[in-house]
Amino acid sequence: MQLIFKFARAQVLIAETNDVRAFARLLRGIGLKHNAVMTISEAGFEVTVEEIRTLCGEDLEDSILLTSTKILSYDVAIAWIPTNLFTTFEFHKSASSEPACFEISLDALLQCLNIFGNAAPSSGGNILPPMARSKRRWAGEDDDSVVGSTDDRPRGGKEKRTGMRMVWSGPGHPLSMLLQDDAKGPMTKCELTPLEPEELMNQEFNSDDCVLYFIMKSEWFRDALLDLPPSCTRITLIATPRDQPKPAEMPDATGSSSNARRTHRAAVGQFSLQAVGDFGQTELDYPNDKEVMDKFDCVKEVSFSYHSSHFALLSRALTQSIKICVQVESTGFLCVQVMMPVAEGVPVGEHSGILEFKMHALEDEE
Repeated sequence: MQLIFKFARAQVLIAETNDVRAFARLLRGIGLKHNAVMTISEAGFEVTVEEIRTLCGEDLEDSILLTSTKILSYDVAIAWIPTNLFTTFEFHKSASSEPACFEISLDALLQCLNIFGNAAPSSGGNILPPMARSKRRWAGEDDDSVVGSTDDRPRGGKEKRTGMRMVWSGPGHPLSMLLQDDAKGPMTKCELTPLEPEELMNQEFNSDDCVLYFIMKSEWFRDALLDLPPSCTRITLIATPRDQPKPAEMPDATGSSSNARRTHRAAVGQFSLQAVGDFGQTELDYPNDKEVMDKFDCVKEVSFSYHSSHFALLSRALTQSIKICVQVESTGFLCVQVMMPVAEGVPVGEHSGILEFKMHALEDEE
């Protein structure tokens, strides 16, 4: 599909693709809020959504009134969208010193990409864990209700795709998209007004303070979230390192295999998800076995809890992904990276999109 659209002035960005689905899927995966900050560079797009809840307090010290701010909740979701998702990607720094960064309506952008109904998620993407099924509407959620929508699957007949040519002329100009329904279908032009970006906190993960690091298949983690109690309000991540003392045998265990499994997991280490609901506690264990973990490093025994609602968006992002990387600092600060399938022709060592989520652990009394 070749889209032809001429502009009189030099462009900061020109991005073209014959199929917007991969682009839309990554954007939909970070729909924590309805606006996002988009940064453009030679490497592609970095789209960030940040939600911070704070509590302000005042203290009187030496007759001076001091105002302090405590972070109650911190969530950030970032989509790393590489240039290899596009057939053409040209980035030229603006003549001004202003960075190629602006705030955009994520809702409106997703609606534009799905204007012909070819960029909505598959029906499988609608399966959310119980704690995600709330009245809250995520960015791009209206797309989920498109009848007969698919993501990467044909709809029984010829597969239809939406081509896109995105252009941005720099600060003060709209983000313009020319969209075409299939190779010979109708075209439409959409323009979005960029806003001044809000300052982001974007707390960095300290890899030197990492106490837990593991990589596993996305579907394993997503299935675990689906098995958690619908009424749970917090999810606890527990991990034990290798070479733990042999646990005492349980006389009431079902057969000797149960005790053998406990002994094996103490030797190799394991990761567990735990949640408490109205009808009791659910715990799902994943031992450090080759068929379960691609990589597992645990410095010490850790146990941190997080708001279950914070995992709702993460569960959406796991749809259509292949791997999940979980990292935890000694403070409980959590960083999760979700890797999308690598497209054909992508060189070894490169990726076809990564979603990153970071959140603070709950305090013990919460």
